[in-house]
Amino acid sequence: MVEAKTVDLTKHLEEFKEQGYTLFEGVYDGETRQAWKEKFHQLKDDRAATSQNEWWYSSTTELAPKLMLPAVANPLILDFAELVMGPFVQLDNLTLAGFGSIKKEEAGNRVSGWHRDRWANMPGGSYNHPLSINAISYLQDLTDEYGPLRVIPGSHLNPVELTKEQQSVPHPDELVLNMKAGDVVVTHNGLLHSGTPNTSGDIRYFFSVYYNKTWLKHTDNHSGPNVQAIIQAARKRNDHRTMRLFGVDEHLEARANWGFLTADEQRWAEWSAADKAAIKQ
Repeated sequence: MVEAKTVDLTKHLEEFKEQGYTLFEGVYDGETRQAWKEKFHQLKDDRAATSQNEWWYSSTTELAPKLMLPAVANPLILDFAELVMGPFVQLDNLTLAGFGSIKKEEAGNRVSGWHRDRWANMPGGSYNHPLSINAISYLQDLTDEYGPLRVIPGSHLNPVELTKEQQSVPHPDELVLNMKAGDVVVTHNGLLHSGTPNTSGDIRYFFSVYYNKTWLKHTDNHSGPNVQAIIQAARKRNDHRTMRLFGVDEHLEARANWGFLTADEQRWAEWSAADKAAIKQ
């Protein structure tokens, strides 16, 4: 990790609502990124490739709880997540992935594949609170060779459609993000985005903490002994935010049926503050 910074989350929220994403710079330091790379290669040595040139590893909080929990429960990212989804933030999955390099002539002028994320729908022209968000980090600078992230700003608001042919080529409204190693981009699940083929000659490392609302299903397995130990420890200190991350939301019934008589974000802030104040030190 890096030393905590004072960050104006209000500006990030405004950008997120308008553009569909926001970028937090320098969240993770080199030591943290190196530890994640080492875990990736341990898993790579133990398991078969997902495909010929890709490696995807999920449920990694269970596999390496001491290493991964600080990323899942990163207070900066969780504070922001609660601004956009309310205190209903659950870990859908934590994925550590690697993409092998291909030849430049094979990559050509194409992208990896435009898409919206899990639990999205076709936007209708106005902002809706997301059902899920993705906090994505890369373990190396996204140079043109490693393959930058591509986004279509505002596509979480506007019903941008793409034909099959358009899904694998650059878009006229795209923005190319050459993120630095350790930056975190948080994306609305309705945002159209794509990777870029890796032609660096090395592995392109990808780290994704995907959050959804606690009443949805999660794709990671939270039933293993390591995650269950995290939940038990959180319950002892009355830490509902950590419990919610792993599918235990003891406030859900009351908060999902409170009457809806004031602005959502105002009530969310009250609940989030109450949750933090209740934690036993």
